[in-house]
Amino acid sequence: MSFILIVPLNESPSLIHLQNDVQAKVSKWMNGDTSVKNNTLKVPKDQEFAINNIQLNTSKSEVEKHLGQPKRVTTNEYGLKWFTYYDGDYNNFVMVSYLNNKVNALYSNQNIITSKSKIKYNTPKEVVEKRLGQPINEVVKGRYRFEVKDDEYDVFHKDHVYSTVFYDKHNNNGVTALLQVSEAMENRLSQQYGAPSSALEKSFEYQNYDLVNAERKQHGLNTLTYSDNLAQTARKHSEDMVKNNYFDHTDLQGNSPFDRLRKDGITFDTAGENLAYGQKSSIFAHEGLMNSLGHRKNILNNDFTTLGVGVDFNKNRQPYWTENYTGE
Repeated sequence: MSFILIVPLNESPSLIHLQNDVQAKVSKWMNGDTSVKNNTLKVPKDQEFAINNIQLNTSKSEVEKHLGQPKRVTTNEYGLKWFTYYDGDYNNFVMVSYLNNKVNALYSNQNIITSKSKIKYNTPKEVVEKRLGQPINEVVKGRYRFEVKDDEYDVFHKDHVYSTVFYDKHNNNGVTALLQVSEAMENRLSQQYGAPSSALEKSFEYQNYDLVNAERKQHGLNTLTYSDNLAQTARKHSEDMVKNNYFDHTDLQGNSPFDRLRKDGITFDTAGENLAYGQKSSIFAHEGLMNSLGHRKNILNNDFTTLGVGVDFNKNRQPYWTENYTGE
């Protein structure tokens, strides 16, 4: 589930300019013009997919020989770490998780995906399914069966690897991201959600921020500065929703997102808020928000300059995300 609220404070020609500017940039991206500069991408030899020439089972030393040192290391729902790599300002964005010093999970939402089946960024969903076969409809872990049923992504299970292919329903259902997780890593998660902790909360927050910036870079937009003040306001709202068992932009005291920002002394000309809950990770939350047109407009709003993210977990381990965006 997810909601959006975006209210420009000044209804003026600047709003029309914003809409036209975003539309032009998105159209430019949809026609294949992207600011993400690719290295020479190679068709993988061992695995079905590669991301920026990195495949599952590659050693950590080989990855860092190719990608350098990670820009950020965070906790993931499997009780391991995501190592986040990119060049410069979020070019060639890759998230890698290691098990026994070998790649056991890979993700990117940029145009750096290659495949033995000639699947890449923007490949239509029907082509993916034709080439990879029938996606699975459940994941079995011991006595538990977890349903996989979402028209916004497919999960393929082959050669002990779960490959989740995300689609952009606002761009002809083309491939927009890829997540690969080995069976060994997936089986570390015996429940649907990871075990809540302060480390996982903070990690989900930073992961979400990185995902938004990688998305904006792919779409030719400026990246956002992280704001601890915005994050604090966002976190308090997530905590309040969990504590009082509701999910809404307006809190139980009647405060809007803009009221909460002002009460915390945050000034802005334009602001927006995205909410999400119930997804297993920041990756699934972000991809879901991108397929919701209103949330997508917040993520790709060219007038926003800062972002803060707040996460909390309910008693069922479900995470709640609040994204607060501002521009001045």
